[in-house]
Amino acid sequence: MKRYRINNLIRAIGILTFYSVVFLYTIIFNNSTGWLLFFFLTFLLALDVLTLLPSLKKIQVRSIERPIYRMEQTSNVQVEVFCSRSTLWPIPCLMVFSSANNLVGMHYLALYSGQKKELNFEWKPPKRGIFQELSFEFVSTDLFRLFSKQFRTTVTGPFVIMPTLQLSLAEQLYQQLLTLSADFATPFGNQTFSIRNFRRYQLGDSFNLVDWKQSGKRNELIVKEYEHESEADTHFVFYGLAHEKFELLLSIYYSFVYLTKNKLSFHQTILAEVPHATPKELTMAAATPLLGICELPAFTNKKVVIFAPHTSDQLVQQLHDLTRNNEVFFITFEGEALSLQWHDHVKRIKEGGHILEK
Repeated sequence: MKRYRINNLIRAIGILTFYSVVFLYTIIFNNSTGWLLFFFLTFLLALDVLTLLPSLKKIQVRSIERPIYRMEQTSNVQVEVFCSRSTLWPIPCLMVFSSANNLVGMHYLALYSGQKKELNFEWKPPKRGIFQELSFEFVSTDLFRLFSKQFRTTVTGPFVIMPTLQLSLAEQLYQQLLTLSADFATPFGNQTFSIRNFRRYQLGDSFNLVDWKQSGKRNELIVKEYEHESEADTHFVFYGLAHEKFELLLSIYYSFVYLTKNKLSFHQTILAEVPHATPKELTMAAATPLLGICELPAFTNKKVVIFAPHTSDQLVQQLHDLTRNNEVFFITFEGEALSLQWHDHVKRIKEGGHILEK
């Protein structure tokens, strides 16, 4: 934008210098050619100034879609520029760009008179949260680009930005949980009498599950898969203590839930400060650290995976109490390394995914 303004300034100085030279020539020599050229240039400049008259306030911009964005991930922001009524006459050059953080892109609309235009901008959100508006700016110029005027407007949201997705680290955590507890990924919930599906027999399947009628029809062993009750016995808990690692651990927790949602049946609890009336699915975009200590939910006979950015005396005591009646996995930071603790086992995941056992 700065370079564009410098070029316009150089162009304006050149045209005004030429106009001044013509004016001096006309005054000094006082002939018909000079006066004809001077009036022609004056007419062109007057016409040029008139092209600045259309108001930029009538032009509107709105978001076409509202996807979920992720922090530090490049995405497209689609907006539509339009005018409720056509302008008095076309704007020679209309520039549309954004003044929002990390929103990249500038569009030039030639001879714009109010028609709908779909524009794309690249956005790499630097911060997690729910934002209600994004700022955009219109700059219009005259025909010869001697002058310009500017108008700022906003696009209303909400624009939802989730934490950074770290699938590699989440996969490391998931594999370590499977290593510590072999039945961590087994089906959850009590079996019902409703048959969900029939499939081929696999090594290890119980012969009690074989459907002999279906096996006879297909001339191969067919087993029955039963529906399970929806209640899961695995719970993920994010315990959002105030700490410098809060954002990083929230990103890891979000990535872990994203990875396992199609692998496991689980419930999750997010203990953090969340604005009132925030939709449940947007909690991880709006969550901020706890203002004080809170109690962990009272679980019984559950697998509980607890994420906390650091430990405290109160949290250690709560974990000890939970361990009596539950299988508890605790994930926190020890220095710069992510630590997974289960009974006497401690596994640390350093940057790059290296596993250290203690």
